[in-house]
Amino acid sequence: MTGYKCPGCGSQRAIHAMLHGDALGAIRYNAMLLPAIPVVVLLFVAEFNRERWPRFYAKVNSRWMIWGCFIMVTAWWIGRNIADC
Repeated sequence: MTGYKCPGCGSQRAIHAMLHGDALGAIRYNAMLLPAIPVVVLLFVAEFNRERWPRFYAKVNSRWMIWGCFIMVTAWWIGRNIADC
């Protein structure tokens, strides 16, 4: 619609490439996906064990972690669109 790539563009193709053992192909489709997978797993583990590990949950859901993820995604979004110019 806008002509710009969103941060998630190519994620489905990247997952398909990873499932077929093509890590380099996955990086070409969406390089942010590989570092995002452990972060998402960490967030799910923290959420489902919030009662058991409250300090771990607090660290994972800290302001620093949220801002760090926001900055990384924003930088990726800008960077991938500048590279196409």
